[in-house]
Amino acid sequence: MKRILYTTLAAVAGIFTAWGSPAPSAVEPSATDTVSAALATVWGSHITPVLDAKYPDNRQAADEFIRGISDAFNVSAEQEPYYQGILQGFTVAERLEQMKQLGFPIDRESFIKALANALQGGATGFTPATADRYLSDYMSRQYEAKLAADTLSVESQRRFIEQNAAREGVITTPSGLLFEVITEGEGDCPTLDDAVSVTYTGKLYNGEIFDDSEGNDVTLPIKGLVPGFTQGLLMMKPGGTYRIIIPSDLGYGPKGTAGVIPGNAALDFTITLHRVIKR
Repeated sequence: MKRILYTTLAAVAGIFTAWGSPAPSAVEPSATDTVSAALATVWGSHITPVLDAKYPDNRQAADEFIRGISDAFNVSAEQEPYYQGILQGFTVAERLEQMKQLGFPIDRESFIKALANALQGGATGFTPATADRYLSDYMSRQYEAKLAADTLSVESQRRFIEQNAAREGVITTPSGLLFEVITEGEGDCPTLDDAVSVTYTGKLYNGEIFDDSEGNDVTLPIKGLVPGFTQGLLMMKPGGTYRIIIPSDLGYGPKGTAGVIPGNAALDFTITLHRVIKR
């Protein structure tokens, strides 16, 4: 709600900036409705898309919004703090929900009670500085715990690589990369200075897909990729389809990538090289 008001206020402010600041003048009664209609049209053009996006298929949303606007026009000075709380409450509630999704244990009733205490000058057990430091430390501990939980054992990934290395047709390169030809292509392999157009699917050892071009051609530079991916591309020919299994030390290592690739993960890619782009 706050964003809607700020957006529309900025839009209307832009009109007056463009016109300049007109000198006060007598306004004809007939102009009052016209100016009001013009302002409402501008305001409505900004509000309508926001309401449609936030409340799709809700035909009552505009009516309820107008009812809220009308009520706001009639708020007395004594009532204003309450309605300011409502306005701020939307932002606070959204922020608390985001923090809960990040792993912060938050109870709304406890938060309201503590906030009331803080606004009235009571003790909460924190100063602003110590509270900020506590939240930062808590987030760090949550991240480290999640990282540890997501990290795969080195032994499980070593077994996965050994099992695939033993399959017929799989080549193990000196670096430890596993390379398998599914369909051999034709022509020259790319060089480090080239780019390639490929489609691919990337899986973890358990078959979970973590990345997929979904059949769309993707252009990649040979340089700048994880070492195992680069090494594999340098062995491929245009028109061919290949499978490469990248050990963790040629991929994303013991840390992985947060929320996508676990630490120590071996990466299992099936790649079709469509063409080499010379540079």
